[in-house]
Amino acid sequence: MDKRTNARYNALRQVMLTLKNNQEKYKSISMLVKTVLDLEQRVLKIESLIEKRQSIPRKPSGNKNLAQQELVDAAHQVGSVLKAYAFISKKQNIRTYLITSKSELSEKLPQLRLLDYAKNLLELIKPIFKELQEFGLTQEMKHELKLKIHQFEKLMTEPRQLISERHTTILMLKVEIAEAYQILKNQVDPLMELLKEDKEFYLSYKSARMIVDPATRKRVGKEL
Repeated sequence: MDKRTNARYNALRQVMLTLKNNQEKYKSISMLVKTVLDLEQRVLKIESLIEKRQSIPRKPSGNKNLAQQELVDAAHQVGSVLKAYAFISKKQNIRTYLITSKSELSEKLPQLRLLDYAKNLLELIKPIFKELQEFGLTQEMKHELKLKIHQFEKLMTEPRQLISERHTTILMLKVEIAEAYQILKNQVDPLMELLKEDKEFYLSYKSARMIVDPATRKRVGKEL
């Protein structure tokens, strides 16, 4: 949350505290009571969004290099079975496609190409799985390849998803704070004029309505 948004949120909390601490003074003004309740619900939603934003991790859990190596191992194992099958069955198209060198898979193949290669291996073995079982392919090997594809793909895409989720949450937070401001400006402020004679409460409210400048920690002459 940027400093400006944080300052507006802190000022909003101070306004709510002032209003809640003086409920007895405006309990006879039902419209103000209702408006304060609406504002309180808005603040609770803002706090929920702040908690959500704080819970979004900065980086994905898991080691991408380790996941890449595990995918290489699984792809190499399945590829070795396919190589034997293609040689015996004279499937030249499969032999041409296969990358049987582990070092080429792990060092020379870009990550996205490795992912595509592993996915294509999975598709290749589906229609000939029974035949490949005679060459040593097992359900466990097939499942392992599928699992490692999923794990590696998640680590490849998760950082972008986390950034997007954080950005969306911050935008929602700003919208909610702006809408809370509209409630204050268009509803609470006019109703508070009815309590102008109660100088202590009125001035306390007006003071809480001022935004705190996050750079100087001083109040600036501008209401929230």
